[in-house]
Amino acid sequence: MRNKDVLTRHIISLLGEDKPEYKSALHSWWYNTRENGGMRLTSTGFAVLSKLKFEYWDYVLPDNFARKNKRVLLGLDRKLQFPYYYGQKRLSFFGSQEAMMANLTGDLESWLANNF
Repeated sequence: MRNKDVLTRHIISLLGEDKPEYKSALHSWWYNTRENGGMRLTSTGFAVLSKLKFEYWDYVLPDNFARKNKRVLLGLDRKLQFPYYYGQKRLSFFGSQEAMMANLTGDLESWLANNF
């Protein structure tokens, strides 16, 4: 489902009377709005999907995890097929298989390097 255009339009259709314009939603919900960009959600995008009761699974980041680990962010952007939210202490996956694999592996960097 790595298509932000289709997904953004679908989410807009699920919202009630307060539907945002497409361009506004695209730019406020996604970090990278390019067609081939990653599926990372902003906090606004995560709030919208949570409000609509989209199911997600958390991966708790270890205390010693470098939050600005560029290698991990690039790996997530390149490899994940479903939206995700990279928060302060957790990574929230909207793809159940991706979440399960990350949690089973337990090491985010190893999982990204070896499982795609």
